[in-house]
Order: sequence, then C-alpha cells, then structure tokens
Amino acid sequence: MQRIQSITLRNFKFFYGLETEQKQNKIDLNQNNLLLYGENGSGKSSIYWALYTFLQSCLKTDVQIKKYFDPTDSQNLRNRFSSDTDDSAIILEIVDENGARTKEISNRKLETNKTTDTTVDKIIAGSDFINYKFLSKLYDFRNSEEIDLFDWLEREVLMFVDFEESYTDNQGNLSTSTLASDWWSFICEAPNSLTPNKKNKNTAKRDSPEYLALVNTTLPKFIELLKTFLTKITIKTNQYLKEDFDESFKVDFGISSIKSNYNNWIGKGNISRPIIPLKVTFDHDSLESYKKEIGKPHTFLNEARLTAIALAIRLAMLEERLYDENSASLLVLDDLLLSLDMSHRDKVLDIILKKVDEYQIFILTHDRAFYSLCKRRIENNARIDDTFKWDFKEMYQDTTDKGIPCPFIPEKKSYIDLAKKYLKEFDYPASANYIRKESERVLKYILPESRTVKIKESDDDEGSVTLNLDGLINNFTKYFRDLGGDLSPFQKFKEHKDLLMNPLSHDNISSPIYKQEILSAIKIIESLNSLELKLYESDLVNTNTFILSEIDSEGKNWAYTFYLKDNLRLIKDLNGTWLINNPHCQFISRQNTTDALPLETFPSPHNAKLNAGYTTIRHVLGIRIGEADNKKNIIDIITKDGEPLTTN
Repeated sequence: MQRIQSITLRNFKFFYGLETEQKQNKIDLNQNNLLLYGENGSGKSSIYWALYTFLQSCLKTDVQIKKYFDPTDSQNLRNRFSSDTDDSAIILEIVDENGARTKEISNRKLETNKTTDTTVDKIIAGSDFINYKFLSKLYDFRNSEEIDLFDWLEREVLMFVDFEESYTDNQGNLSTSTLASDWWSFICEAPNSLTPNKKNKNTAKRDSPEYLALVNTTLPKFIELLKTFLTKITIKTNQYLKEDFDESFKVDFGISSIKSNYNNWIGKGNISRPIIPLKVTFDHDSLESYKKEIGKPHTFLNEARLTAIALAIRLAMLEERLYDENSASLLVLDDLLLSLDMSHRDKVLDIILKKVDEYQIFILTHDRAFYSLCKRRIENNARIDDTFKWDFKEMYQDTTDKGIPCPFIPEKKSYIDLAKKYLKEFDYPASANYIRKESERVLKYILPESRTVKIKESDDDEGSVTLNLDGLINNFTKYFRDLGGDLSPFQKFKEHKDLLMNPLSHDNISSPIYKQEILSAIKIIESLNSLELKLYESDLVNTNTFILSEIDSEGKNWAYTFYLKDNLRLIKDLNGTWLINNPHCQFISRQNTTDALPLETFPSPHNAKLNAGYTTIRHVLGIRIGEADNKKNIIDIITKDGEPLTTN
C-alpha cells in the first residue's frame, strides 16, 4: 500500500520560501499518520488545503490548476510575501514497495496525471477531506428553507460515486466514464447539442433520437442510480448514528420524491435540478408519532447533533468511494470537531481511529484539549497494536529573519525547538531550561572530550565528572580563541547563562527584558549550531594515512606521510574560515614527487604536534628562515585519500 512520505510547500499560502531555506516547509511523515496541533494563524490549514488542492488537481484542467500558482490571477494561493518570480509548489513524496516517487504541481509543473500514470487519480478516489466548514454546509440553511443536499453532492461527492454504468451520448456512443459527476455534466450540457425545432429554434426537436434518449433513458437512469446510491447511504448513515453515536435519530433523504426533468428549452436553465431533502426522525418513546419527523432539522437540533448527523453522512459516503487497495488513501480532518461536545468528540475519535488500517490519517486541530485527548487515546491504543505509527507535531506562528510570518514546527528531540515552543507559550522558565540543555549539548559536541570533564581532586574519588555549564562556557571561550576563531557572536553567552539558565535567577520572568534575553540566548546557540565541525579520529594502529605537501627551496614538491595520535578537529567559523586544532602526529616517511624519487622511510618515526612537525619540515626543506617565512595555511596542504580535509 502506498503512503505519503513527505509534504513540501514552497511559497504556498502561509508557507514562505523554499524548503532549503525554511526547514519547516518540508514536513517529513515517514509514512506515518499525523496528529498536528496548530495555534490559530500558524499555517495549520495551509497543509489541509495543500493536500486538497494537490489531489483535486487530477479532476481539473491545466488552466484551472495554473491559477493557484499564477501571481497575476486573483484566485492564486501563493504566499503574499513571495516574489512573483519565486517558485510556488506543492510536492508529495509517495512511497510503496517499489520505492519513492515525487509528484509536484507548481508554477513550473502541472502534474495533473492525465497520462498513463494514474497515481494521483487513485489516491483522490480513495481519500476524503473533512473540516468543520464542509460539515456545516450540510445544514447551513435559513429557518425558512428546507435543507437541499444536491448542490453539496454535486460539488463534493458525485465525482467519487461510481454508477458502474455508462451513459449514451448524443451521437449514440457509450461513455468511457461511469462516474456520477460525468453523468450529470453530460445531462446538463446535452440540451445545447440537441437538434433544434424548425419552428422554434430555442426548443429541441422532441422526436429526434438524441432528445428521446436524453428524456426517456439517460435522465431517468441518472435519477434511478442516484436513488440507489442514496439508499445505501441512508442505511449506513443510520447505522453510524445508532451504533457509533448512540443517537435516537434516523435520516431520510426523501428518495421516493427525487426527480429531474428537461423543459425542452435549448440553453441555460433547461434541466430541473434534483432536490434532495434532509429530514430527520426523532425515534423517542415519549414523542407522539406525528411529532417524530423533523422536516427542518437545522431549526430544531443543536449544532453538536447536526454536526454528528453531517459526519455520519460523510462517513457513510466514504465507504462508498472508489478504492484501490494498492493506492494511498488519505483521511484528512481539519478542526473537524469544533462544534461537538466532549462526549461526541470521544465517539468520533473512536470511529476515526478504527479506520487506521484503511487510511493514512491526518488530524489537524487548533484545540489543545482535543489534541491532548487524541494523543492520549492514540498512545493507549499503541500499547495494544503499534502496527500503524503516528507522528505528533505542534505548529506555531514564527517570523523569518526579515520579519516575514512563517510556520514553526518544533522537533520533539530538539532542545532549541522546545525552547522556542515554550517561549511562544510564555513559559519562560521552561524555555530557559531547554536553552540550558541545548547549551550543554552543543558545547559538548564542539569541544574535545578532554575539555568537557573535570578530573576529581579528592584522593577518595577516582576518574572524572562532566563540567557544569559555567566550566563548559569557559573552556569553549579559551578553545575557540586559541584556534583563532571570532568570539564576538558569543560574547554574551556567559551573561545569559547567569541570568537565564541559573534556576535561582527566575525572579523576574514576566518582564519584556527577560523575553529579549531568551531571544538573544537562542540566537547565540543557533550561531553555535551553525559552526560546522569535522572530526578525524586518532589512529593508534596506523591505518589512515594523511599527506602534508610542501615545496622546497629549489621548487621541488615533497609529500610527508603521517598518522594521527590525537583527534584532528576542524571547525568552520561563522565567516566561513576553517580553523584547525594541533593534534599529536607521527611522521613516518617522505617522497620527492616532482622527480618521482623512491619513498624515504624515516629510521624512526618522528612524533610531534602537527604545527611543530610542519615547522621542522619547513626547516628541512630550506624554506624556513624566520618564524613565519613561507608558512602556509596548514589546512590547505594536508590531504587524506587524495582529498582536502574540508571536502564533504
């Protein structure tokens, strides 16, 4: 079965920029289901509409899709802060047993899959998108109106209903499609191509074969097949209401009275649209029989029960969708349960989670209480069956360095992301705590291990202990300065430690100054994380050869072979300069490569620190007169396996 591996949004709705610059723009799912909490304004619904827009693309023409990415079109969905020349795209990475494939719709590429590749067609056929707005449309009528569901069916459902029968067009040919939406589209357009009446060309010739086929066969057959579909939906909807929602309601679509006619006029308004009412029977013992039928349920039932009925209808229709068991099937739910009380939410959640073996489920919500309820239920279920994994993510509103609004999705394993998360929730002590954790982590990563521990001084204690944060900061400052690094981006590190990361300093956590200190500390830590580190480990058994190349006073090239006896560490400064430490090395041989002379092995290895060894080599080659004469940047003249040290 196919699964979605990742979703990438480039300059689409709230998602600004490219995924290479804004890491939040690529949402890795690892084929898991997703439960996402997003605060209002964080871009949560942009994910919903990206999936919806992408999968609906296979039902639209290229022109209809292009408008979403065209900056000159009033219906475009591009990020408002993006330049008109920037890429705007929705990209899905789809995985199955044959590997991963990437599907994209964008201003550059309209992959509507109208070729032999039916991947997206099959996914949308077996998927559904449900949000509160869609559910409310089923009962969003005035008190004076009766509910009519046909407009909603035409817009949201008919393209997924397979009548499993072809219609006959005006030329007598059988259609290649059996979808209800194509039946209805043909019926609406057919009168425009009927043979006109000679006396009144605004009307159709009633005895023409195509007229008789439309009126006597196609239109009645459409109504018959529609009634058959609605009969199935009625049964399943009422099962959901009784068995899953524990409601005493039954729905009725007035199936026996559904009809549609052709009024003989050629042109607009010639087909009378079917009317599909939504009536509800309240099966309660205390009600007299004539009071049980509710003709206008939207005027009697509260919103929670109306939403439950609407959801039962959608779930019933979902079971009637086209389905390919080898294709991905998505169930995408965005703030689905806003108007439900907790008892209804609990029931709906059970229904949804039962479908985990049929669908890859995306549950998006801005309701923190529901997120917690859902997460707890999923985790409890996982103790029983962990076949289908879940990703839990949270989304907040953030800004880029230029102040442009963008999403922020903290990684649960990232201390710095958690610090940002709690900062946005105004939990400053928690944010400061994670800043401290990240500070300790990144400093232990950058520093040599020997500079992260302290040798115990007591005669009773042996071994070493990890340095506290104060000691780590002091050692980093000295170590980075000795390497020749620029310390100016980190000069307030110790000050922030004293103010923020000392648990006893949290006596003024509500002040704006405290928040600014947190932001400043986060910036310093992000700078530390931007330092690129390369490590070559010590080699006690002389298996990893390094070559130092230099030119003698006569212009001859020499290659000196050595092995590491300490770790060799390279750090790329924020300005792009590579810094190198000074490890112990063992020099064992040299060769004149200009004249291709035989390798000269030293009678005994020359053990020295790297810089001292290089000084000796310059002296032997006759190019060292003063301390700095002819001295090169040692990083540029050392190679391993023929590659420079800084090669990735």
